[in-house]
Amino acid sequence: MQLLYAFSKKESANLADIERDLMQSMSKSTDLYYETLLLITEIRHKAFLKIDAARNRRLSSNIDLNPNTQFISNPVFDIIEKNKKFQYYINNNPVSWNDTQETILYFYNKLLEWPVYQKYMHHKDVSFETHKQLVLDMFSELIIQDDIFYQTMEDKNIYWNDDFELVLSIVYKTLWHLKANTTEDDNILYPVYKPQEDAEFARTLMRKAFNEYNKNIQLIDKFTYNWELDRISDMDKLIMACAISELKNFPSIPVKVSLDEYIEISKTYSSPKSGAFINGVLDKTVSLLKDSNEIIKTGRGLVEQ
Repeated sequence: MQLLYAFSKKESANLADIERDLMQSMSKSTDLYYETLLLITEIRHKAFLKIDAARNRRLSSNIDLNPNTQFISNPVFDIIEKNKKFQYYINNNPVSWNDTQETILYFYNKLLEWPVYQKYMHHKDVSFETHKQLVLDMFSELIIQDDIFYQTMEDKNIYWNDDFELVLSIVYKTLWHLKANTTEDDNILYPVYKPQEDAEFARTLMRKAFNEYNKNIQLIDKFTYNWELDRISDMDKLIMACAISELKNFPSIPVKVSLDEYIEISKTYSSPKSGAFINGVLDKTVSLLKDSNEIIKTGRGLVEQ
C-alpha cells in the first residue's frame, strides 16, 4: 500500500518501476525476518560481552569472576545462530546490527530490569522448554511491545511498516517450533512468502490497481455524492480503488475476506473514522458490481454466498 501511494504522487510513475520496487520490497520482507532473529541473538551476544568485560577488569569482584551464565547459555540462541541456513542468509544479505548497537544495548539494559528475566536467572535445572519460553517472552513482551523496535526497523527500511504483522508472527512461529534435538542442518526457518504464488498475486494486483485506478475512482465517486471527491484523503481513495480491483479480478477470494482486509488496512493508514466510511462505500460498490456481473466468484470465493 505504501508503495502504491508513493508512486501515486509521482508524475512520471510507470508500471515497470512499480513492479520492480514491489519485487524488491517482497525480498526485503525476508530481510526483516532475519533482522529480527538476529536481534534476538545479538542481545545474548551483548550479555556475553558484558560478562567477559567484567571478568577481565583489573579489579574484578567475586561476582564478576563467577557470573550467572544461564542466559548466555540458553540453547535456543545457539540453535538459531549455528543454523546453516541462517548463517548463509546473514552472510550474503545486508542484514546486520553493527550500525545500531545502541538498540542492542537498550534492549539488553531493559532485559536486566525485566522481572521475567530475573526469575529465570534463578531457576535451577532449567528444561529446554523453559529456556525456549524465556526467548518467546523476550521477543513477544520485551521487544515487539516497544516502539524503539519499530522505530529502528523503519529507519532501516520504511516499507517494513507493511510487513510487521506477518513477519513477526512467522518469527514467533519459528521460535515456538524449535526442539532440543534440533541440529544446524535442520530447516527451522520459514519463508515469508511463497515465492511463485505470492509474487504472482502481488504483481497481478499491482497491475490491476495501477491500470484500473481512474475507472475505480469514477465508481467511488458515484457513492460519495455527499462528499467532494477532493476532500476524501488520497490514501482512502487508494485503499478503496485497490479493494475494487481485488474484488473484480480474484474470483477465488471471497468478498468478505477482501472487505475485511481493506478495512484492516485503513486502520493502519487512514484516520479513525475512515474505516466506517470505506466500508459503506465498498458495500454499495459491491452491490453494483455484482448486479453488473463484474464481480463473479468461483471455488473458495463462493464460501460466504
